[in-house]
Amino acid sequence: MSGLGIAGSGRAARTFLARLRATGFAPRPAADDLPGLKTLLLVPRDIGECEALLFEAENFARKAPALQTIVILATLSPRYVRALRGRIRAEIALVDAPFSGSIRAAEQGALTFFVGGRREDVDRIAPIFDRLGAKAIRMGGFGAAMAAKVMNDFLAASSNAMTRIALDWAEAQGIDEARLLDVTGETLGGLAAPGHDAGDHAPTVPGSDDCVTALVRDVEIALDNALAGAHLTPPRALEDVFRGLRQRHLH
Repeated sequence: MSGLGIAGSGRAARTFLARLRATGFAPRPAADDLPGLKTLLLVPRDIGECEALLFEAENFARKAPALQTIVILATLSPRYVRALRGRIRAEIALVDAPFSGSIRAAEQGALTFFVGGRREDVDRIAPIFDRLGAKAIRMGGFGAAMAAKVMNDFLAASSNAMTRIALDWAEAQGIDEARLLDVTGETLGGLAAPGHDAGDHAPTVPGSDDCVTALVRDVEIALDNALAGAHLTPPRALEDVFRGLRQRHLH
């Protein structure tokens, strides 16, 4: 695949670059060959960097004359992502592809991608997902994948909060936490990191303040994505619960 470039300082960016090179592709830092850039893999750490890469400092959306496809490999606000379609010229295909999995999974090409975009655009770049992940699930049109990823993280965050509350109640009744976790198997441990994400907002220490911050962020993004008239009482209540959670390390 010629004209493949990657940009962004997201945690997975270097891993993606190395993985693609190791599997037969020849991606380059996008800024190294603007005239020849055809497919841009964007791995921003946040919306601010995405803005800089597309429209400000690097300005790839306007300065790359041969650009055909932009693939967003990050978890950002679905509302922001959908609005990009009206800001980028129509002949450039847009695909959103947030992913779930650890950094180790990224190194092994074992990530799960949520993919949104026109079918023909997704099919054209399918070999990229084949090399970076074990599974690519098409969710619908552009923006649908980002919404699906946010809902996935919201479900995991909600389960995480309930797990913490249950452990607090167990502790108050004198139940040994390690034994309770042993009885429940791997279910609770699997909820330690919402989304199990290698992205930049993924908590590195389950139960830490960073983890609580990530839980709050998941709910805030879900609320931002909620449709008009959606029932928001439970999500807002969960947000309050998250903010009041004390640090807890699952043993």
